[in-house]
Amino acid sequence: KQLQLIFIPCSLAVRSDRRLLRRLLQNLVSNAVKYTPRGRVLVGCRRANDCVHIHVYDTGLGIPASKTTAIFQEFHRLDQGAKVARGLGLGLSIVERIARILNHEVTLASIPGKGSRFSVRVPRSGAVSLDAARHLVPITHPVRFSGMTVLCVDNELSILDGMEMLLGGWGCRVLKATTLDEAINTVVQAKISPDGLLVDYHLGAANGINAIRELRRRFGADLTAILITADRSPHLREEARADDVQVLHKPLKPAALRALLSQWSVQRASAAE
Repeated sequence: KQLQLIFIPCSLAVRSDRRLLRRLLQNLVSNAVKYTPRGRVLVGCRRANDCVHIHVYDTGLGIPASKTTAIFQEFHRLDQGAKVARGLGLGLSIVERIARILNHEVTLASIPGKGSRFSVRVPRSGAVSLDAARHLVPITHPVRFSGMTVLCVDNELSILDGMEMLLGGWGCRVLKATTLDEAINTVVQAKISPDGLLVDYHLGAANGINAIRELRRRFGADLTAILITADRSPHLREEARADDVQVLHKPLKPAALRALLSQWSVQRASAAE
């Protein structure tokens, strides 16, 4: 397309999930290239207190203010964009889902006919050089989750899709459901028992702890389970502990989830011996 693609070097370190953040940025750059008929796309960073804003600028079609929310919906494409480039309109919906999982805010500034700037707000992190890290951290084999089946239950489809991308990137097989009944039917139809449950606390009229109890009754009393909730009350924590349910609080931190999955992996390996 004879476009300039420019990356401004940055030495700042951020705290995120490497694979998901990369996929998010790849979609933003791809989207910028796709809808920029001429000119350039520029990727750079700005420090902002304890965060880094990763910016993707383009000199493309621009987006009217009335459409800045709609473009993040699945299969939604602006008429002008559909004339310029082919596609299904999934790029920005994927960006929105990943951003919600990572709790990274995505913002947009655009002038129709002039171009756009998409920005991702990511927490900063302290960092050491690679050589220093090799001396500080013992070399270990990464935990492998291939073969692990996780049943995710959440009444928001976008959250489920984000969890599928996150867990699938780690090698897990993911079963998804928005209700308890759907979760039961999904497991029955898949003809495979999950190795663990990842359940949101608020499931419409039901709650996650009761859902976990019923899923354990049907598919195994020893099923490990994680409850995801924004509720930090001692009462809920004690109720979960009484049912041997681990709790992760929103916004969900991928590193914390990966640590618990590592425990599941060890337990599976021990049970198989």
